[in-house]
Amino acid sequence: MISQVNVSAATPMGATLVDGGGATFRAWAPRASAVYINGTFGGTARVGQTDDLLLAKDANGYWSGFVTEAQEGDFYHFWVTGNGSSGYKRDPYARELATDVVFPNCSCIIRSATAYPWHDSAFMTPDFTNMIVYQIHIGTYAISKSGTASTFLDVVGKIPYLVALGINVLQPLPVDEVETDPSMGYDGADYFSPDLPYIVTDAGALAQHLTTINALLQAKTLRPLSLNDIKSGPAQLRALVDLCHVYGIAVIFDVVYNHAGGFTVDGKLDDECVYYWDRAVNRGNNNDSLYFTDQDRGTGGLSFALWNSDVRQFIINNARYYIDEFYADGFRYDEISDLISMNCDSGWSFCCDLTNTLRFIKPRLLQNAEFWPGEVGNYPKSAPSIVTSVHDGGAGFDVLQHDGLRGALRGAVESSAAGQQAAIDFDSIARALYPVAHHRLPPQYQLRLLFPLCSPLNSCCKAPTRRHRATLPGMA
Repeated sequence: MISQVNVSAATPMGATLVDGGGATFRAWAPRASAVYINGTFGGTARVGQTDDLLLAKDANGYWSGFVTEAQEGDFYHFWVTGNGSSGYKRDPYARELATDVVFPNCSCIIRSATAYPWHDSAFMTPDFTNMIVYQIHIGTYAISKSGTASTFLDVVGKIPYLVALGINVLQPLPVDEVETDPSMGYDGADYFSPDLPYIVTDAGALAQHLTTINALLQAKTLRPLSLNDIKSGPAQLRALVDLCHVYGIAVIFDVVYNHAGGFTVDGKLDDECVYYWDRAVNRGNNNDSLYFTDQDRGTGGLSFALWNSDVRQFIINNARYYIDEFYADGFRYDEISDLISMNCDSGWSFCCDLTNTLRFIKPRLLQNAEFWPGEVGNYPKSAPSIVTSVHDGGAGFDVLQHDGLRGALRGAVESSAAGQQAAIDFDSIARALYPVAHHRLPPQYQLRLLFPLCSPLNSCCKAPTRRHRATLPGMA
């Protein structure tokens, strides 16, 4: 069943549909002794560890093969045999996870990268001088039924409100699959798969959303979508980005490259996740875990092994995926301070590679680094160096972000709870909005950001867990 037809050094990672039929599969498992593809292809179940399901390994530890019968919507899994264990592993590049079995033991789904019919050819990302960024949490922003997360398509229904609000950039919290729901999204483990609760699977609900979508398209005299166009999770996320673009709103994705999730579900090890993906022997040293190191600064997961070029490429591929397949207008990078601290020289050079590569791919891309000046004592870098171009010795980001404004606002809200005689420090809010250094900035560096003060997942009565303060080139 497996062949090397359509396989080359340029074969993409994961499952990729091929023009003319079939799909290629490619995975990185340098220390594995065997990697098999299992699944249901063209209606026929193919399961087991037999030669006709065995992928071929190249000199760099990449396993590849072509399955003629594979098609859009088919379920699949990798079976990995290593020195430490054997068993199924989810595809780290899976575009969508299935609901055939409860997560984390579910299958992956083959999805097209190009099937969605975009409508946004006239859209252009706003200039950095005119960005008003609005951050939302997909699962709590547009809840229509108690106890159920809101979805990508629920947020589509809010687009007229967002337009009326006056924003022109939407920034969802991380949208990739996490190991604990509900979640803020910062414990991701499947970096290419939309979070399952954000996907509409009920046929009746999907039809209602289609009516909303097509009304929005009709108002702009654009062609309607069909149910098939929005059936998959990736298609529903594309529809959100597409409709935002149609209505003049850019979309910036929040990505977490300083660490991955905790690799446990309900207190048990998620044996099928990216952790120890090639199933090497686990002696308790996370430096042996292929993608990660033993560094963890309390971020909720392990640092990526950024000294390793293959790991770096995995992350850069993820960013490219959001640009190429979801037409991302920018990124908000979680805790670059921690990334640099835990990786030092390799972390710094990774940032340079990341920002330079993405700027080449999409020059108008906004690259916003969450960076706390003075936090990285073991590898000190100044705020200006983060937003200095790579050519001039910097990390190449456009913007810095930390929690000064949000902290000031929360402090004022907390103080007001003391009653009419409470002393409220409005000066701290003013200083956060217009710090002294800000007056030295020319207008082209001004970026306005709107963030909710709190959400059901992050009470303002507790210490903040995410940071939301924008700092631009030239700010201390």
